[in-house]
Formats: sequence, C-alpha cells, structure tokens
Amino acid sequence: MVTIVKRVFRSRSILLATALSLAVGTVAAAQLGAPFSAGQPPTAAASAGGMTIAAVVNEDIITVFDVQSRLGMVMVTSGFENTPDIQRRLMPQIVDALIEDRLKLQEAKRLKIKTTETEIRQQVDQIELRNNMPIGTFRTMLTSNGVDLSALYSQMEADIGWSKVVRESLSTNVKVSEEEVNAVLARAKSNQGKPEFLLAEIQLPVPSPAQDSAIREMATRLVMQARSGTPFPALAQQFSQSATAALGGDLGWVVRGDLEPEIEDAVSRLNNNQISDPIRTATGYHIMALRDKRIAGAADPGMTVVTLSQIYLPTEGGRALSPQRLAELTRTISGLTSCEQMNKFAEELETPGSGPIAPLYAGSLPEKVREVVYALKPGKTSPAIEVGGARLFLQVCIRRDDNGVPSGQTVQQTLQNDKLQNLARQRLRDLRRQALIDVRL
Repeated sequence: MVTIVKRVFRSRSILLATALSLAVGTVAAAQLGAPFSAGQPPTAAASAGGMTIAAVVNEDIITVFDVQSRLGMVMVTSGFENTPDIQRRLMPQIVDALIEDRLKLQEAKRLKIKTTETEIRQQVDQIELRNNMPIGTFRTMLTSNGVDLSALYSQMEADIGWSKVVRESLSTNVKVSEEEVNAVLARAKSNQGKPEFLLAEIQLPVPSPAQDSAIREMATRLVMQARSGTPFPALAQQFSQSATAALGGDLGWVVRGDLEPEIEDAVSRLNNNQISDPIRTATGYHIMALRDKRIAGAADPGMTVVTLSQIYLPTEGGRALSPQRLAELTRTISGLTSCEQMNKFAEELETPGSGPIAPLYAGSLPEKVREVVYALKPGKTSPAIEVGGARLFLQVCIRRDDNGVPSGQTVQQTLQNDKLQNLARQRLRDLRRQALIDVRL
C-alpha cells in the first residue's frame, strides 16, 4: 500500500469511480453468442439472444444483453483492439463488475437510499468535463458505436448509490486520532529534501493464486495500450481498483521510501512520462506512470488545493446558446463578485456542469484552465475560457497554497479516506460472500 501524505480528498466520495472490477472469473465467452461489434444497434444484440440470463445475483438477473452492452462500452472507451480474443479475455471481468454493481444497488435499496436521474446525468457531465469533452460528446460516442446508454447509466447508478451507502453507513465508524495526524506530519517534515515522484497508478489486485496469470496478462495489455497512446487516466478510470481510479489514477507527489520496495525500484528507473512494466507485489499487479520528479519540501503551485465555482455555457450541440443569449449571460456572470452569487446563478441557469466543484489540485486541471486559476483572486470572476464546445467561467472560493508540507486537515482527510476505503472494500466482500450468485454462462 502506498502511503500518501500530500493527497487531498478531491471528490464528494472516494467511491464515485468509473472503474471496473478486475477480479477474474471462469466465464466462457463462447457461450455469450455473437460478440459485440462496434456499430451494431442495441436492438440487434437483444434479438440475438441478448435477453438470455447470464447470471443471477440474489433476486436480480443480469442478461447477456447487459454483458454485451458493458463490453461494448469498455471496448469503445479503453482503446483495446476490438477482436474476438480481446473480448473473450475481458468477458470474465465484465460479468464480475456487473455482479458487484447489482450487490451495490441491492445494498442501497436495503438502506432505502435512492439515486436520481439528475445525479446520474450530472455525474456523466462531470466525466465529460474532466476529460475536456463538450457536454453530450461521450454519450454520442457510445451510441454512434452501437452501445446502449443503459450500460453507462446503470454503472453510474451503482457507483453513486454505493458512495451514499459508504458515506451514510460506514463513515461514522471512521476515527482518526490526533496522534495519527501528528505522526504523518512529522514524517512529512522529516522527508523534506528527499526525492519525490509525481505518480499515477493502476492497481489490479490478485484475489487468489489461480487468477494470477490472467491478471498479469491483463496488466501487460494495459501497459501496451498506455505506451501506444491511450491516455493513462482513461485506463485507470476504467480498470484500476484503487480509490484513485476516479481521479485517473493520480497519486500526487510520493516521497522515496513511502513506496513498496518493488514499486520504488521500478519507479526509480523510469524517466519522466514513462510507463512501468507490470509490478508484482504481495497484493497484486501495479502499473506506474512517472510524470515528474522533484525534491520534497519545495512548494509546488500544482499542489495548491482550490475549491471552485463554475458556470458552463454550451456553444455547440443541441444545448448551444444563441450568440445574443451568450453575450447577455457573459455580461451578467462577469459582474458576479462571490462564489455564493456564482453558485446561485448557476442553479438558476441549470446548464450542465455548472455549480460548485469539490476541492481539487490546481495542477489536475486542463492547462488552459489551470493557468487562469493560478492567477485568479478570490471574489473575482475569470475571463471567459473557451473550451471544447463551451464557454467557461470560474471563481476561486477557497485556495490553500502548497508549502511543501501537508496541512493537518489534509492529513486527517487523507487518513479518513484511506480507512473508509478499507471499510468499503470489506463491506463489498461481505456482501459477496453472503449473496446467492449463479453464473449461467
């Protein structure tokens, strides 16, 4: 386990991730019927036996159509070569991910926790914004490749519902003592002057020895994809089982000595922007991306933590605003002088992606936006930022500059996050052990 002393709680929940489960089962892909083909209409998949039961999870069923739809989404978004062999190798992970989604939804239902259509739509909007895509582009990309959007929405519903389960039923069990915080702060101070690595990760746990070779092969294929140009954050979001998956695998700066020996040895031999080979540790396989190196303790603008408010005005697509309306809103937004005003106006506009943004590292923002945020003073609205298919306005609500050592609050949040992550994994394992699961493929 990597110990991070400078990571910040950058989303409303540690488990609002789009990562797929990678525990490998024993499903035979040949029993699924016709493989997914990009461009095949969803109705064709259904008519080809898609409504056949693939698995039963307690009282819920997973159909072959569900499996084919999720497989199609992964093939479109991961960059994998769309061949029958790749589909066959991915199929067990897909089925396993769908089983876990059903368990998450069942637990949310048991606790009377609901997820709204608005929450799902906003979550998809945020995925597009984080990837610098105009609103609606991701959904259009899926449908144009024959992927039924129910695959995306059902995954979002499970992720959002599970995040609420974790927050409402497990967070009260997480306690972080002052002694724990002080110990981390003392270690951070003692690390000043040591080499640090700016890293991203993909974690693939190995639940049992029998699954080792399949997961090693998956790790090797992911490395090949990353080195061939598929964005590392996209692969991490889809496949990593770490809590950092929702952040594209971003670990932030990690000091030498805080890594497992096997990982540190591999990372120390990398140059900037290189991807490691799969690294086997006691818990599974790790793929590391080295983004930069520095000496610990030096202030880094990219590690400045900001809480933002934003207004997103579509300029392209079906939701595009007219030039007259765009000019009118631009004048109004430019006159806003506080995040409270900005958030209230965003709520009134109801444009996708507008409103408060949870704390994040300034360095994780797209370059064009990052440079504006670096220079933006609290209480000031940014100039109009032209991004893909939209005009963006920002305000910095809270800024916490990096001084080389994390704050006590940041450390406490990080420790709480780590403990909550462990509890969430344990709860999901317990649900799986207690469930009646019948895979029929």
